[in-house]
Amino acid sequence: MTRDEAVEVARVHLREIYGDGPPTIVMQPELSVEHDMAWAVRFDSQEHLDTGDITQAPMVRMIVVFKDGSFVGFPPSAYTTEQSKTWLATGQRPRKPF
Repeated sequence: MTRDEAVEVARVHLREIYGDGPPTIVMQPELSVEHDMAWAVRFDSQEHLDTGDITQAPMVRMIVVFKDGSFVGFPPSAYTTEQSKTWLATGQRPRKPF
């Protein structure tokens, strides 16, 4: 999957969540990062970009798009940085610590 394809998948997903807004969603493909198994696609709100007011920004500004289409959505917030890197690189969810 190319970056452009991942950005489009993320855009469609965000449209289902936010509709026409507000917030007004702005895709940021230049900030998106390719991992072995997935794309981390960045976005923001036009309201945040225009004002610099962090309260106008979406709480999470990244959508994960797995290249095989198996997952499109917000990244799990309970993962550590290392667990997130592993998940994006391998597609394997980390084991529970207990």
